[in-house]
Amino acid sequence: MSSSSTLPPWFSRALDALWARDLDGFTSIFAPDALYEIPFTPTGPVRLQGREEIGTFMRDLLDSGRLRYGSLTEVRAYESQDDLIVEAVARHYRAADGSPLDLSYIWFVTRQDGQVSRFRDYMNPLEISAI
Repeated sequence: MSSSSTLPPWFSRALDALWARDLDGFTSIFAPDALYEIPFTPTGPVRLQGREEIGTFMRDLLDSGRLRYGSLTEVRAYESQDDLIVEAVARHYRAADGSPLDLSYIWFVTRQDGQVSRFRDYMNPLEISAI
């Protein structure tokens, strides 16, 4: 497993698309039947099945108006064949007043035939509940 402080280009482009509110660009990395899991959230686990459900969830998150995406820092990416593990801190901004909010993430991503088949998103629910 190789380690890097940069993300693979396909993953970086997907995050850039998400943060630019381009949901088609973001969801294009997912297989039609992909599984997206967020085990720890302030309201309980989230399990999304399929590209369409993932896109709807992300649209609702973007449209909630609580958070504006920023950029990643402290990136550590580990890649081996079809598996990617990313540790990062994201500098986001509270929509209400523009104040910064740092969120810690760990992502486990599995690809099959060049598309994401499973994405496990571990973020700190204590940090997200601050917005």
